[in-house]
Amino acid sequence: MGPLVNSSSSEIYPFIHPSGRLYFSSDRPGGSGSLDVYYCMLSSGRWETPDAVPEPINSPADDFAFFADENLQIGYFSSNRRANDDIFRFTSTIIRKSDCDTLIENNYCYEFFEENAVKWDTLPFRYEWKFGDGGKAIGPTVEHCYAGPGSYLVQLDVVNLVTREVMYNEKTYNLVITDTEQPYISSPDRMTAGQRMRFNADSTNLPGWNISRYYWNFGDETIGIGKEVDKLYSKPGTYNIQLIVTTEPEPGGVIREACVCKNIIVVRQP
Repeated sequence: MGPLVNSSSSEIYPFIHPSGRLYFSSDRPGGSGSLDVYYCMLSSGRWETPDAVPEPINSPADDFAFFADENLQIGYFSSNRRANDDIFRFTSTIIRKSDCDTLIENNYCYEFFEENAVKWDTLPFRYEWKFGDGGKAIGPTVEHCYAGPGSYLVQLDVVNLVTREVMYNEKTYNLVITDTEQPYISSPDRMTAGQRMRFNADSTNLPGWNISRYYWNFGDETIGIGKEVDKLYSKPGTYNIQLIVTTEPEPGGVIREACVCKNIIVVRQP
């Protein structure tokens, strides 16, 4: 497992969680007691420096044989904190969903082409596009990026380069752009360890939802609550961010909930 996991001390009771995180116990120096539970992740083909699981899992006594369910909501471990070895059960107040939709990035860029021009590219015509937002381009195939959702009238004028005749609005198309209906995580895809960055859910698109809470799980046993939150990662690695939104109780007491996730890569400081 390499020198970061294995040390000159004793490393025992390994457990690989479904998330890919490795838990094990060690009596290495620096823990809360003589035997503590540690965890680490595999990053870029190597295991990261392990961190000790915080209290109340670890204690001044020996704590070992950690096991948790796939959501890290319920688990078990052994400890001699009551003078002899006993099995303890824990429940977590940190919410993490096992089934969370992957965030679909909103894309406002499109390719436009005139079929006949692509097929007969030797014909003497010029193709002039108007995209309905003030943007223009010339060519049989063009690309254009819009600023955001909306309804845009796309028009194509064709100029005969021999006769100079202009065929206005040779083709028109009403392009309607809408955001995907989902909670939305606005954040950088890459961050530097030790650098505080902002996450927000301003682009969440859930029509008809009266959202009462925005809950963030940052994939490192920390959370945030609010439409906009700041976060600092102390260690490099790949972290799976979850944004869980819930509504106020609707008629009948129903509370709606939606969850999206995305991966954030945290790199070492240069």
